Amino acid sequence: MPNAKYTMLTVASCAPEFLKDALVHTAKVAEELRADAGAVGTRVGVTATGSDAGSLFLLQTYNDLGGIDAAFSVYERSTDYKALIGSGKVSINLRNIMKLEDVGLTQNSADVPAYGVVTRMGTQGPMVEEARALVPNFENNGAMFLRYGTLVTGSAAGRRLLLVAYPSMDAIEKSYDALRADPKYAAFIAKAEIDFRNIIRITA
Repeated sequence: MPNAKYTMLTVASCAPEFLKDALVHTAKVAEELRADAGAVGTRVGVTATGSDAGSLFLLQTYNDLGGIDAAFSVYERSTDYKALIGSGKVSINLRNIMKLEDVGLTQNSADVPAYGVVTRMGTQGPMVEEARALVPNFENNGAMFLRYGTLVTGSAAGRRLLLVAYPSMDAIEKSYDALRADPKYAAFIAKAEIDFRNIIRITA
């Protein structure tokens, strides 16, 4: 998606007994975002690791900020969104916007990935060229989509975010084996301060 400029990420805690229903509702909200807000991509899942483990995860990508404005209008009229928030079993922990850099795979897969890995880090600058040089390590080992950019809202505004989706845990392992063997990755990490790296189980 060459024109995509912004991604909005939402993480919400969810009562375990409501998680199955919540994922259905969230997937329907994602459909509405694509149809009515112009989202060029959405992904729904559950955080599998980290301090938000067990939480709902919604990723939505837009060509401009007007799409994010339209997303809030979708929320206002969506019966599925109201079912989530009105359940009393879902509480939004964070909703942040990331400005995307021109870093990505040659070809994104339209298939639903099994997992995503989210890495947040601090760097002195965007390090776009350095990040772009690492893409083959992901692409050659099965990555299905990749986003890299800077958070522009929230308490971590200014931090970089790398999101990569995979078809399997094996693809994750192979990608990071390749990275560890790449001197360019060692040089990148030497200039970065990693806050966390968490796995998302993607469902839609």
